[in-house]
Amino acid sequence: MELHSNLYYRHADAEIMAKLGRLFETHQGDADKFIALASEINPQHGAELATEILDSVDNLEYDLGPELLYPVEGYSVAHFVHGSSGDEFMEAILFFIKALVPDIHAQAWGCGDDDPWEFWFKFEGDELIREDDEPLNDPEEDEEIKANIYAWWHADMPAKIKEGFLNGK
Repeated sequence: MELHSNLYYRHADAEIMAKLGRLFETHQGDADKFIALASEINPQHGAELATEILDSVDNLEYDLGPELLYPVEGYSVAHFVHGSSGDEFMEAILFFIKALVPDIHAQAWGCGDDDPWEFWFKFEGDELIREDDEPLNDPEEDEEIKANIYAWWHADMPAKIKEGFLNGK
């Protein structure tokens, strides 16, 4: 089973955004480089935070290296493809990025490749909330999913960003 997920993050400081992009794109599986890049972003805690996330993933190159990284409406979008632990890796990535840059806006959406199942992550303050749904099974349930989970997750996002199977993704 493969899990696909999109991490959205935005920070007002363009330099921090550029450093985060380099963190995800340039480590090429090199743990020392990943730790050094995290330390550039957060000199006090970056090395410790990077070491912690490295200990929680299976493979730095694949688990912390997005297949795509591109801008949308002021956000950077990192698209990951993971194995069956992809939702757990995405949760760890969100905790890592929030600890590394506490005033960042970060949230994620993901889905499995087998069933119409989605997982959603969004911070409310410092608490990371997760929601799961199984759309496209029942029209009534789909309306409830759109009114609740979709509305909640998209509330702070630009109108151009539309995630989810029920939004045609």
